[in-house]
Amino acid sequence: MKKIWKVLILCVMLSIFCVGCKDDEVITQDKKAEEKTTEKRTEIIKQKTTQKASQKTTQNKKETTTLPKEEKRIKIAIDAGHQKKQMSEQEAIGPGADKTKPMVSSGTEGVVTKRTEYQVNLEVSLKLKSELIARGYDVYMIRETNDVSLSNKKRALMANESGAGILLRIHCNSADSQSANGALTMSPTSSNPYCKVIAAECVVSTLCRRTGAKNRGVTQTDEMTGINWSKIPVTIVEMGFMSNPDEDQKLSDRHYQTMLAEGIADGVDRYYQREGEKNAEK
Repeated sequence: MKKIWKVLILCVMLSIFCVGCKDDEVITQDKKAEEKTTEKRTEIIKQKTTQKASQKTTQNKKETTTLPKEEKRIKIAIDAGHQKKQMSEQEAIGPGADKTKPMVSSGTEGVVTKRTEYQVNLEVSLKLKSELIARGYDVYMIRETNDVSLSNKKRALMANESGAGILLRIHCNSADSQSANGALTMSPTSSNPYCKVIAAECVVSTLCRRTGAKNRGVTQTDEMTGINWSKIPVTIVEMGFMSNPDEDQKLSDRHYQTMLAEGIADGVDRYYQREGEKNAEK
Protein backbone atom coordinates (compact mmCIF):
# COMPACT_ATOMS: atom_id res chain seq x y z
CA MET A 1 0.00 0.00 0.00
CA LYS A 2 2.82 2.30 0.89
CA LYS A 3 4.39 1.64 -2.48
CA ILE A 4 1.20 2.63 -4.23
CA TRP A 5 1.11 5.92 -2.32
CA LYS A 6 4.72 6.58 -3.16
CA VAL A 7 4.01 5.99 -6.83
CA LEU A 8 1.00 8.31 -6.72
CA ILE A 9 2.96 11.06 -4.98
CA LEU A 10 5.77 10.70 -7.51
CA CYS A 11 3.28 10.97 -10.40
CA VAL A 12 1.73 14.10 -8.92
CA MET A 13 5.16 15.71 -8.51
CA LEU A 14 6.09 14.85 -12.06
CA SER A 15 2.81 16.39 -13.30
CA ILE A 16 3.47 19.60 -11.37
CA PHE A 17 7.02 19.80 -12.74
CA CYS A 18 5.80 19.33 -16.32
CA VAL A 19 3.17 22.04 -15.90
CA GLY A 20 5.82 24.39 -14.51
CA CYS A 21 8.07 23.75 -17.50
CA LYS A 22 5.23 24.48 -19.88
CA ASP A 23 4.45 27.71 -18.05
CA ASP A 24 8.09 28.72 -18.36
CA GLU A 25 7.98 28.01 -22.07
CA VAL A 26 4.81 30.07 -22.46
CA ILE A 27 6.35 32.96 -20.50
CA THR A 28 9.52 32.76 -22.58
CA GLN A 29 7.49 32.73 -25.79
CA ASP A 30 5.40 35.68 -24.55
CA LYS A 31 8.57 37.60 -23.70
CA LYS A 32 10.01 36.89 -27.11
CA ALA A 33 6.77 37.98 -28.80
CA GLU A 34 6.71 41.12 -26.67
CA GLU A 35 10.33 41.90 -27.55
CA LYS A 36 9.58 41.43 -31.25
CA THR A 37 6.57 43.77 -30.94
CA THR A 38 8.71 46.36 -29.15
CA GLU A 39 11.39 46.10 -31.85
CA LYS A 40 8.77 46.58 -34.57
CA ARG A 41 7.33 49.62 -32.76
CA THR A 42 10.81 51.11 -32.36
CA GLU A 43 11.53 50.57 -36.05
CA ILE A 44 8.20 52.14 -37.05
CA ILE A 45 8.89 55.17 -34.82
CA LYS A 46 12.36 55.56 -36.34
CA GLN A 47 10.92 55.39 -39.86
CA LYS A 48 8.24 57.98 -39.05
CA THR A 49 10.78 60.31 -37.39
CA THR A 50 13.14 60.05 -40.40
CA GLN A 51 10.22 60.62 -42.76
CA LYS A 52 9.07 63.73 -40.85
CA ALA A 53 12.62 65.11 -40.74
CA SER A 54 12.95 64.52 -44.47
CA GLN A 55 9.62 66.25 -45.12
CA LYS A 56 10.69 69.26 -43.00
CA THR A 57 14.01 69.51 -44.84
CA THR A 58 12.20 69.38 -48.19
CA GLN A 59 9.69 71.97 -47.01
CA ASN A 60 12.44 74.27 -45.75
CA LYS A 61 14.24 73.95 -49.09
CA LYS A 62 11.04 74.82 -50.92
CA GLU A 63 10.43 77.81 -48.64
CA THR A 64 14.01 78.99 -49.16
CA THR A 65 13.68 78.57 -52.91
CA THR A 66 10.35 80.38 -53.13
CA LEU A 67 11.36 83.36 -50.96
CA PRO A 68 11.16 86.51 -53.09
CA LYS A 69 14.46 88.22 -53.81
CA GLU A 70 14.84 91.60 -52.16
CA GLU A 71 15.02 94.26 -54.84
CA LYS A 72 18.11 96.40 -54.77
CA ARG A 73 17.18 100.04 -54.21
CA ILE A 74 18.52 102.64 -56.63
CA LYS A 75 20.87 105.13 -55.02
CA ILE A 76 20.99 108.79 -56.07
CA ALA A 77 23.91 111.08 -55.22
CA ILE A 78 23.03 114.73 -54.57
CA ASP A 79 25.60 117.51 -54.56
CA ALA A 80 24.33 120.82 -53.21
CA GLY A 81 26.53 123.13 -55.23
CA HIS A 82 29.13 125.50 -53.69
CA GLN A 83 29.84 126.07 -50.00
CA LYS A 84 30.49 128.82 -47.48
CA LYS A 85 34.28 128.61 -47.79
CA GLN A 86 35.70 129.46 -51.20
CA MET A 87 38.69 127.38 -52.35
CA SER A 88 40.64 129.31 -54.99
CA GLU A 89 43.42 126.74 -55.47
CA GLN A 90 43.51 125.27 -58.98
CA GLU A 91 42.64 121.70 -59.98
CA ALA A 92 42.47 119.90 -63.34
CA ILE A 93 39.02 119.98 -64.97
CA GLY A 94 39.26 116.26 -65.72
CA PRO A 95 41.53 113.21 -65.47
CA GLY A 96 44.76 113.97 -67.36
CA ALA A 97 43.55 117.45 -68.41
CA ASP A 98 46.00 120.33 -68.71
CA LYS A 99 43.30 122.94 -68.14
CA THR A 100 42.60 123.92 -64.55
CA LYS A 101 39.92 125.82 -62.61
CA PRO A 102 39.48 127.02 -59.02
CA MET A 103 38.49 124.14 -56.74
CA VAL A 104 35.14 125.66 -55.68
CA SER A 105 33.50 129.05 -55.17
CA SER A 106 30.73 130.22 -52.85
CA GLY A 107 28.42 130.84 -55.82
CA THR A 108 26.18 133.78 -56.63
CA GLU A 109 23.85 135.90 -54.47
CA GLY A 110 20.19 136.93 -54.70
CA VAL A 111 19.62 140.34 -56.26
CA VAL A 112 16.66 140.98 -53.93
CA THR A 113 16.96 138.49 -51.06
CA LYS A 114 20.74 138.82 -50.76
CA ARG A 115 20.76 135.16 -49.81
CA THR A 116 23.74 133.09 -50.92
CA GLU A 117 23.46 130.41 -53.58
CA TYR A 118 25.08 127.75 -51.41
CA GLN A 119 22.29 128.22 -48.84
CA VAL A 120 19.48 127.87 -51.39
CA ASN A 121 21.17 124.91 -53.06
CA LEU A 122 21.35 123.02 -49.76
CA GLU A 123 17.75 123.82 -48.80
CA VAL A 124 16.41 122.40 -52.06
CA SER A 125 18.83 119.45 -51.93
CA LEU A 126 17.58 118.41 -48.49
CA LYS A 127 13.98 118.60 -49.71
CA LEU A 128 14.98 116.55 -52.76
CA LYS A 129 16.57 113.96 -50.47
CA SER A 130 13.31 113.55 -48.51
CA GLU A 131 11.26 113.35 -51.71
CA LEU A 132 13.47 110.68 -53.27
CA ILE A 133 13.49 108.58 -50.09
CA ALA A 134 9.70 108.79 -49.97
CA ARG A 135 9.66 107.39 -53.52
CA GLY A 136 11.80 104.39 -52.56
CA TYR A 137 15.29 105.58 -53.53
CA ASP A 138 18.43 105.53 -51.41
CA VAL A 139 20.19 108.89 -51.27
CA TYR A 140 23.82 109.83 -50.79
CA MET A 141 24.42 113.46 -49.85
CA ILE A 142 27.78 115.04 -50.75
CA ARG A 143 27.18 117.67 -48.10
CA GLU A 144 24.46 118.44 -45.52
CA THR A 145 26.02 121.56 -44.06
CA ASN A 146 27.44 124.76 -45.52
CA ASP A 147 30.66 124.56 -43.50
CA VAL A 148 32.62 122.09 -45.62
CA SER A 149 35.82 122.12 -47.65
CA LEU A 150 35.06 120.06 -50.74
CA SER A 151 36.43 120.81 -54.18
CA ASN A 152 34.37 120.01 -57.29
CA LYS A 153 36.73 117.15 -58.09
CA LYS A 154 36.41 115.72 -54.57
CA ARG A 155 32.61 115.86 -54.79
CA ALA A 156 32.61 113.84 -58.01
CA LEU A 157 35.00 111.28 -56.53
CA MET A 158 32.78 110.93 -53.46
CA ALA A 159 29.80 110.23 -55.72
CA ASN A 160 31.83 107.67 -57.68
CA GLU A 161 32.61 105.75 -54.51
CA SER A 162 29.11 105.96 -53.05
CA GLY A 163 27.54 103.26 -55.21
CA ALA A 164 25.04 105.75 -56.64
CA GLY A 165 23.57 105.30 -60.11
CA ILE A 166 23.51 108.99 -61.03
CA LEU A 167 24.78 112.31 -59.66
CA LEU A 168 22.56 115.40 -59.44
CA ARG A 169 24.41 118.68 -58.89
CA ILE A 170 21.98 121.32 -57.61
CA HIS A 171 22.71 124.96 -58.51
CA CYS A 172 21.20 128.39 -59.12
CA ASN A 173 22.03 130.54 -62.13
CA SER A 174 22.99 134.17 -62.64
CA ALA A 175 23.30 136.56 -65.60
CA ASP A 176 24.23 140.15 -66.30
CA SER A 177 20.67 140.88 -67.43
CA GLN A 178 17.98 140.79 -64.74
CA SER A 179 15.46 139.71 -67.35
CA ALA A 180 17.09 136.28 -67.83
CA ASN A 181 14.90 133.61 -66.28
CA GLY A 182 14.06 129.92 -66.38
CA ALA A 183 15.65 126.57 -65.58
CA LEU A 184 18.15 124.46 -67.50
CA THR A 185 20.32 121.41 -67.06
CA MET A 186 23.92 120.88 -68.06
CA SER A 187 25.44 117.63 -69.28
CA PRO A 188 28.58 116.42 -71.00
CA THR A 189 28.70 116.14 -74.77
CA SER A 190 28.53 112.74 -76.44
CA SER A 191 32.26 113.04 -77.21
CA ASN A 192 33.27 113.88 -73.62
CA PRO A 193 36.54 112.02 -72.97
CA TYR A 194 35.96 111.81 -69.22
CA CYS A 195 32.43 110.68 -68.38
CA LYS A 196 29.09 109.26 -69.52
CA VAL A 197 26.12 111.15 -70.94
CA ILE A 198 22.89 111.40 -68.93
CA ALA A 199 19.38 112.05 -70.24
CA ALA A 200 19.36 115.52 -68.66
CA GLU A 201 16.27 116.63 -70.58
CA CYS A 202 14.22 114.35 -68.31
CA VAL A 203 15.00 116.54 -65.30
CA VAL A 204 14.57 120.01 -66.81
CA SER A 205 11.26 119.17 -68.49
CA THR A 206 9.68 117.73 -65.34
CA LEU A 207 11.06 120.55 -63.18
CA CYS A 208 9.53 123.18 -65.44
CA ARG A 209 6.25 121.28 -65.60
CA ARG A 210 5.99 121.33 -61.80
CA THR A 211 7.07 124.92 -61.25
CA GLY A 212 5.89 126.68 -64.39
CA ALA A 213 9.42 128.00 -64.97
CA LYS A 214 10.66 128.66 -68.50
CA ASN A 215 12.37 125.60 -69.97
CA ARG A 216 15.79 126.64 -71.27
CA GLY A 217 16.65 123.09 -72.28
CA VAL A 218 19.96 121.28 -71.94
CA THR A 219 23.36 122.94 -72.25
CA GLN A 220 26.13 120.54 -73.22
CA THR A 221 29.63 121.29 -71.97
CA ASP A 222 32.92 119.53 -71.30
CA GLU A 223 34.36 122.35 -69.20
CA MET A 224 32.81 121.50 -65.80
CA THR A 225 35.16 119.88 -63.28
CA GLY A 226 32.31 118.35 -61.27
CA ILE A 227 31.02 116.67 -64.43
CA ASN A 228 34.32 115.53 -65.93
CA TRP A 229 35.55 113.71 -62.83
CA SER A 230 32.32 111.77 -62.47
CA LYS A 231 32.33 108.12 -63.55
CA ILE A 232 28.55 107.88 -63.23
CA PRO A 233 25.93 109.75 -65.31
CA VAL A 234 25.80 113.35 -64.05
CA THR A 235 23.88 116.56 -64.66
CA ILE A 236 23.94 120.07 -63.23
CA VAL A 237 20.46 121.42 -62.46
CA GLU A 238 20.30 125.22 -62.74
CA MET A 239 16.98 125.86 -60.95
CA GLY A 240 16.58 129.53 -61.80
CA PHE A 241 18.29 132.93 -61.92
CA MET A 242 19.11 134.65 -58.65
CA SER A 243 19.88 137.71 -60.77
CA ASN A 244 16.18 137.87 -61.71
CA PRO A 245 14.16 139.66 -58.97
CA ASP A 246 11.11 137.44 -59.33
CA GLU A 247 12.96 134.13 -59.53
CA ASP A 248 15.33 135.13 -56.74
CA GLN A 249 12.40 135.41 -54.33
CA LYS A 250 10.81 132.21 -55.58
CA LEU A 251 14.02 130.25 -55.06
CA SER A 252 13.93 131.09 -51.35
CA ASP A 253 10.21 130.33 -50.99
CA ARG A 254 9.62 127.03 -49.15
CA HIS A 255 6.62 126.02 -51.27
CA TYR A 256 8.48 126.74 -54.49
CA GLN A 257 11.50 124.80 -53.22
CA THR A 258 9.21 121.81 -52.59
CA MET A 259 7.93 122.03 -56.17
CA LEU A 260 11.52 122.16 -57.41
CA ALA A 261 12.36 119.02 -55.42
CA GLU A 262 9.26 117.22 -56.72
CA GLY A 263 10.03 118.24 -60.29
CA ILE A 264 13.61 116.97 -60.09
CA ALA A 265 12.39 113.72 -58.50
CA ASP A 266 9.88 113.34 -61.35
CA GLY A 267 12.83 113.59 -63.71
CA VAL A 268 14.70 110.85 -61.85
CA ASP A 269 11.63 108.60 -62.11
CA ARG A 270 11.39 109.33 -65.81
CA TYR A 271 15.10 108.69 -66.36
CA TYR A 272 14.99 105.25 -64.75
CA GLN A 273 11.76 104.43 -66.54
CA ARG A 274 13.55 105.09 -69.84
CA GLU A 275 16.54 103.03 -68.72
CA GLY A 276 14.20 100.17 -67.87
CA GLU A 277 12.57 100.38 -71.30
CA LYS A 278 15.99 100.34 -72.96
CA ASN A 279 17.05 97.27 -71.00
CA ALA A 280 13.78 95.51 -71.85
CA GLU A 281 14.43 96.06 -75.56
CA LYS A 282 17.90 94.46 -75.39
